[in-house]
Amino acid sequence: MLVNQGAYDAISKIYETFAVTSKSRYVYVYDIENNMARWSENAVNYFGLPGEFVYKADQVWEAHIHPEDRATYREHLHTAFEGNRVNPSFEYRARNKSGEYVACSCRGVVIKDYSGKAAFYACSLMNKGIVDNTDPITGLSNHYEMFNYMHRLEFDGVNYILLLVNVIDFGDINRLYGYMFGNRMLKSMADYLQKEAGEKAHIYRGDGTILGLCTVHMTLDEVKNLYQQMRQHVRQNMKVGTTKVSAELGGGVIVVDESGIDVHAVYTSAKYALAHSKTEKHGNLIIFHNNELEYNKSTIELVGAVRESVIDHCKGFYLNYQPILAKNDGKLAGAEVLLRWNRQPYGDVAPSEFVPWLEQDSTFYKLGIWILDKAMKDGLAILKDHPEFYLSINLAYVQLERSEFRTSIVELLKGNRYPGTALCIELSNVTSNINFDYLKSQVIFLKSCGIRIALDVTDFSTLDLATRLPINIIKLAPEITENISKSPLSRYMAEAITGFAANMNMSVCATGVGDADTELRLFKYPVDHYQGYYYSRPVSFEEFKKLQVYNTK
Repeated sequence: MLVNQGAYDAISKIYETFAVTSKSRYVYVYDIENNMARWSENAVNYFGLPGEFVYKADQVWEAHIHPEDRATYREHLHTAFEGNRVNPSFEYRARNKSGEYVACSCRGVVIKDYSGKAAFYACSLMNKGIVDNTDPITGLSNHYEMFNYMHRLEFDGVNYILLLVNVIDFGDINRLYGYMFGNRMLKSMADYLQKEAGEKAHIYRGDGTILGLCTVHMTLDEVKNLYQQMRQHVRQNMKVGTTKVSAELGGGVIVVDESGIDVHAVYTSAKYALAHSKTEKHGNLIIFHNNELEYNKSTIELVGAVRESVIDHCKGFYLNYQPILAKNDGKLAGAEVLLRWNRQPYGDVAPSEFVPWLEQDSTFYKLGIWILDKAMKDGLAILKDHPEFYLSINLAYVQLERSEFRTSIVELLKGNRYPGTALCIELSNVTSNINFDYLKSQVIFLKSCGIRIALDVTDFSTLDLATRLPINIIKLAPEITENISKSPLSRYMAEAITGFAANMNMSVCATGVGDADTELRLFKYPVDHYQGYYYSRPVSFEEFKKLQVYNTK
């Protein structure tokens, strides 16, 4: 794009005058006529802008603003450019280069030309997430400050160790004693960790009720010993005020001894280790270190690459579709949407290798929105040929629990003009430590939009959720169907689960149907739909429309 030298000179003079008064804030000057802006270097680095001078500046910056705030943002600028009074400290959310939305406070002035027309907009932008870096409950610095510290270590090439700890079920503490007690307990745990670590480590409040320790002075063995001491303390010696309380601790630790590893990938990996410790290892510490261990650096690098793909407009991700067939006539009824990722040098990577990790990351929600949006756009084309067709999309609880989820799903349905009745949300991996009442309220909301709800059932324990949630479809998991021809237990479970669903007026979709024998054996049960490799492997959208079942009317 060609911009005359006069525009460069004008915007630079205003910028330099303006910037010296705002050393602790991001600053920018916007040339309205040329649609060009100059941003301070710290803003370029933090938000991942293309450079200090940004062309098509309105489009570039608006893409960083939270979708819910864009209309208000446009109205604010329009009012200011018209010369009318506006809120002197306007607030909105902006996305940084890691895909996280941070609250920003914007103070701007309009500079007019000789004719009185708005020519430049000079603005000081305060990142409230960085300014408010102290957690009020524990008195610790928050995880944004931890990221800043880790960034400095990474930049200086300093090796470090990150430990994350959390009570295995902090929700139990809050339910038994109340949230105020839970806050006091978290403060007590933070004080203990800070006291025992001393000057050897920095202690932080992570997201949720996680506590983090970042150290360059402790060895891995010292960190392991500290964790074991804290675990015993929380289990046996914990007192909050006059109340003695016992809880189980979980922990994940990562040793960062190589350069070039994204700090957000490090944190995500440590969170995954913590979650694995809590759910699978009964609180035993999970360690990431060298390649000979179960969890290694190559995995962390993969997580970092996947994160970057999400931030980069989900580049490298694509969707596959596996048909769902009606039992009564064998015709196409729907399709399950399956995520895929391909990016060099990794090639095709199965979702099982990165989704459980990414669920711990702030970018996971953005990826879920992309999946829904892309699937709806593809689904509209299918609905023209199959009006009764529906898409089945898997969502995790961490996506459903986001406060903006309801707004997001409604905007996607409206924006794509996609009927809610042609969408099914699958619930899977729902654990006992979730807020069940909140999950139920989200399910009821989705159903009010016409959306069907499916539940993946692998055993009788997961079936219990179907008695507590308004479920439309039971998905009989491959763990049951794949063994139905040789395992009496699988046949008994199929009979019991499908019988339960029929009595509860729920439909059943048998997944994992791999051959004719499995299909034949399932015919004797009240199953409504079939899905599996026997009919088709997951295929691209273009290949899906070429399938025989798609073109059979």
